[in-house]
Amino acid sequence: MSRVEATSYVRADGEFRAIAQASHHDGDCDYVPGAISLKVDGVELLGLDLWDDVNWLWPLVIQALDEFRHSGSGKRYFPDQPIAIIVEAAPWGGNLLLTVTTSDKSIHRTAVAPRDELFETVARAGAHFFRELGRLCGPESAAGQEEAVLRSWVRSVN
Repeated sequence: MSRVEATSYVRADGEFRAIAQASHHDGDCDYVPGAISLKVDGVELLGLDLWDDVNWLWPLVIQALDEFRHSGSGKRYFPDQPIAIIVEAAPWGGNLLLTVTTSDKSIHRTAVAPRDELFETVARAGAHFFRELGRLCGPESAAGQEEAVLRSWVRSVN
């Protein structure tokens, strides 16, 4: 059983739908309303309640994780919201401490994830998101730089 799960959603007709089941979305292709559900051991760090422009949110999550890979910690804020995702090494080997929080702690969620599983799950879910975004919005909507980063995390993200 996987400890880490990630699913992408878009808002269509005022409701959230898994992106693979969506035939359209609310808004335009520059600002696609949606969410990422990121769960670790059943704890939902990111979810539908923390929705934003998902086409901007995915790159920020990828950037925070990639920054961790290069410097040992990573942090990014949601587009237009004071919500941060923070990635740090957990004090015991092979794990990462993930935190989603606001400065006033009105939102504060944490989970410890196995490093390899987290990167593989996010890489596959992110690649799936960008493929589906391309289907909904055209190939010019793809985030080339972030997709290249995802490919570097695993051998095959198809």
